[in-house]
Amino acid sequence: MSRTLSTREKRLLGGCIAVVLIAGTTILLTEFLDRSAAVEKQIAALSAEKQDNDTWLQDRAFQAKRQRWLDASLPTTESVGRAQGLLVDEVQNQMLDLGIAIIKTTPNLAVTTPQYQEVSATFELRGETTKVLTWLAFLQSPEKFTVVKTLNLDPDSRAKEKTPQVVCKVTLARWFKPQA
Repeated sequence: MSRTLSTREKRLLGGCIAVVLIAGTTILLTEFLDRSAAVEKQIAALSAEKQDNDTWLQDRAFQAKRQRWLDASLPTTESVGRAQGLLVDEVQNQMLDLGIAIIKTTPNLAVTTPQYQEVSATFELRGETTKVLTWLAFLQSPEKFTVVKTLNLDPDSRAKEKTPQVVCKVTLARWFKPQA
């Protein structure tokens, strides 16, 4: 017992079908745009990575030369504890020679990576600004393999000296060849 649909029922059925088609199309379009945006973002990231890799490949000869220099020049140490002690002693002797006061010395834990071993110490210093800055410039020598990891310079506002004074908190590290 089937009956035919009235005109009103046909319009409602057509409207329902249209709404379902519009909703489905909207959902599919949203999904497509989301995936398209994700793919475009991934393509942009891969393009940036490719450009970075191309730059490294162009710089390959320089990096190989640098690696050979590091392999030949990076100092070795038998004991990281002794190396750390030597670093602290060296800095303390330099401070005595320059007339810079050492407020505090804190040895840090040694770090070992596949590329290098690192010993470091944190020094809190007080002295004449020009002497401290000259000493910091002196540290920047690739042959020494000494790295300034952190640096905090503050003018000493309580200084009674006529020359400008500075309080310097610096973490110095020295790198060595990794243990074989």
